[in-house]
Amino acid sequence: MRTLIAAPWRWARSWSLWQAPRHVVAYVLVVEAIAVAASAGTSGLMPVRSTDLVYAGMLCAGAWLHIEGVRPTERQRERGAGSGPYLDTKAVWSVAAALILPPLLASGIVIFTYTIAWLRIWPRRQRPLDLFRWVFSAATILLGTQAAIAVLALGLPTYPGLPRPTWAGFADLAVVAAAFGLRWLLNYGLVVAAILVSSPSTRLAKVLENFHEQSQEIGAYAFGLLAAALAVTNPPLLLAVVVGVVAVHRGLLLHQFRTASRTDSKTGFHTLEWWFQAARQAMDRSHVHGSALAVLIADLDHFKQVNDTYGHVSGDRALEAVARALRAELRDYDIVGRWGGEEFVVLLLDVDERQTRAIAERIRERVHSLTVAIEPTDDTKPQSITDLTISIGATLIPSDSPDSLDEAIRAADAALYAVKEAGRNRVKLTSL
Repeated sequence: MRTLIAAPWRWARSWSLWQAPRHVVAYVLVVEAIAVAASAGTSGLMPVRSTDLVYAGMLCAGAWLHIEGVRPTERQRERGAGSGPYLDTKAVWSVAAALILPPLLASGIVIFTYTIAWLRIWPRRQRPLDLFRWVFSAATILLGTQAAIAVLALGLPTYPGLPRPTWAGFADLAVVAAAFGLRWLLNYGLVVAAILVSSPSTRLAKVLENFHEQSQEIGAYAFGLLAAALAVTNPPLLLAVVVGVVAVHRGLLLHQFRTASRTDSKTGFHTLEWWFQAARQAMDRSHVHGSALAVLIADLDHFKQVNDTYGHVSGDRALEAVARALRAELRDYDIVGRWGGEEFVVLLLDVDERQTRAIAERIRERVHSLTVAIEPTDDTKPQSITDLTISIGATLIPSDSPDSLDEAIRAADAALYAVKEAGRNRVKLTSL
């Protein structure tokens, strides 16, 4: 008996959730507990009829076909997802369920779709590590679904069921819109809060950078309304919904590939090619508006020693910490890219000599103050990387300068070389 109990306990203890800070663990567990309590509280509001089981079966079949149809696409989309909330097109089936099924079955559809997606999409070897994330995501959807059910039950005389096809139906459709607007808001807000709680240094603007993609979730909700109507009136046409959702996934993946081609995976900064494109456009605008620019080239000092001493995994963690330090000292509209290795290139917009020097010095001081925790091996105590330094060459580009971006970069690179010759961990500013 002890062996039977110990095995699942050891498996649960392996979840990566327990490695997170206590406040993160508490937040996740509280949200999940509320989701369970809310789902249990609504489960007995309405009886389950035999026709409800038929509708639930059709929606489960549609969800299964949908998930099977997008498995390769969805795996790549998961890997390429940004730092913000993940766009979930499985909402098609849970929205349809909330409209035409009693609360118990509507909650069951959420659990079913997330379970199938976890088993069929996520690689087997990574499932234990990411189980808590999937459970938390399902919990936020469950909470949003219970909120939508409450609005539908209070506002729709036909609940569970679609609005009446009469002029009064416009008022009913307003109730439906309010219900699923609340569902989206709860889900999105809880996920954003989880990201900020688990990574306090992450800027809200960074989390919300892909907010425009949420407009595509409106499409998923519309598909859900269509799926509910077809399940009740013409079930074979549910296949058209599956085909439509799969087509939407392909469009989402194409967008992510475009984004990935512009973004360095380790730092989140622009790739060099995309940085040049954005920087040249900014220079054209500066000539029109008469504003000065500056180019910074920053190079971490003796970074090879960090990799040799602590290993490349720890070196990558230090590089990510330095990237966060740069972003913290730059303004949202400055253009920053990874030059390669441990070098970064920045275009500062609308600056003068004093501002350029101040920004560069703040970057240098912030990097030097970093303490990067690294994971210890089995036979060592916890360690950290400290005393990182960075050398920065900068060039101010006056608003009336006829010189090109390439010439500005050459001047900044020469300034960086002079800093290294002078002993590193300095800033040198020149002007075109």
